[in-house]
Amino acid sequence: MMTMKFDPYSKRRQPGKFQNRASSRRKAQKVVLLIYLSVVFSISIGGILLLSNAQNVTIGGVPVPILFSFWQDKTARNAYFNGHGKKLHDRLGQMGIEERMKDYYRTQISDEAQLDQHIHQILYNRTGYVGEAYKVNSRGVLVLKNPENSL
Repeated sequence: MMTMKFDPYSKRRQPGKFQNRASSRRKAQKVVLLIYLSVVFSISIGGILLLSNAQNVTIGGVPVPILFSFWQDKTARNAYFNGHGKKLHDRLGQMGIEERMKDYYRTQISDEAQLDQHIHQILYNRTGYVGEAYKVNSRGVLVLKNPENSL
C-alpha cells in the first residue's frame, strides 16, 4: 500500500491565496464606502447651502420657502396634481401665497400692476390657471382684460 506524503507547498494548496482574495475584497469595499460617503457628503453640503440661501433661491420663479409651504399643504398638492386650477388658485389665496410672492418681488418690481401681472404669469405658467382680470394672448402671456382698469 502506498502512502501519500503531504506536501504543504503543492500546487493544490498555495499559502496566502485566500488571504489575497480577502484583502482585495476589503480594499474594494473600502473604495465603495469612500465613494458612497463622498456622494452623501456632497449632497448634504449642497442641501445645507440650498436651505441656508433659500430666501434668495427660486424654482420656476417661486421662492423656495413658498414652495416648501405649498408642498406641505395636502389640499394645494391634490389640487395641483389633479389639475384643478381654480381650486388651487383659491387655496393659494387662502394660504397667502400670492401676497408672499408679491412681497418677495416688490423690491424688483415697484409698479403694483406689473407686479400683479408678473405673479399671475408665474402662477399661470405653473398651474395653467388664468386669473379673472387676465386673458392669455397668442404668445401665452397674460394681459389685462380691461387695461384701463389696471390695479
